[in-house]
Amino acid sequence: MVTIRPAADPDCAAIADIYRHYVDNTVATFDYEAPTSSDWAAKISRITSAGRPFLVVADRDDVLGFAYLGPFRDKRAYDRTAEDTIYLRPGAGGRGLGTRLLAALVSAADPANVRQIIAVIAATGGEASIAVHLTNGFVEVGRTPAVGYKFDQWIDCVYLQRSVG
Repeated sequence: MVTIRPAADPDCAAIADIYRHYVDNTVATFDYEAPTSSDWAAKISRITSAGRPFLVVADRDDVLGFAYLGPFRDKRAYDRTAEDTIYLRPGAGGRGLGTRLLAALVSAADPANVRQIIAVIAATGGEASIAVHLTNGFVEVGRTPAVGYKFDQWIDCVYLQRSVG
């Protein structure tokens, strides 16, 4: 049975494995090095201590994906704007899990803490992620050409946004 729940420390190894795949094999993230399980535990703590959701989608104890609302920018004026992050384990796509996970993430956002959610998605290979965001009420608000460089290519980003509450 697939469930969506808050992430916990025992999920960190699976989260690290999922994300490592994207770091090592795709331009979905601009990270060049994958965070460790300990790094993910610290991130879960930072995100949830800030009153923002960090969720996993799991089939029993098997983590199939994760999503969280992190800071959008570090300037104080952006305090109530969040950037969403969502990743599914390779092979877990195509079953509606991303759509359900993003919907749960948006629902878990406290409107007193988060007013706007921004998605920054690599245009190269990001079509499924863009579709999941559009399905969840996000609208495209801009594109930035050639802002990321990974695997010997320049990558455009698509910005999507939606209000909370």
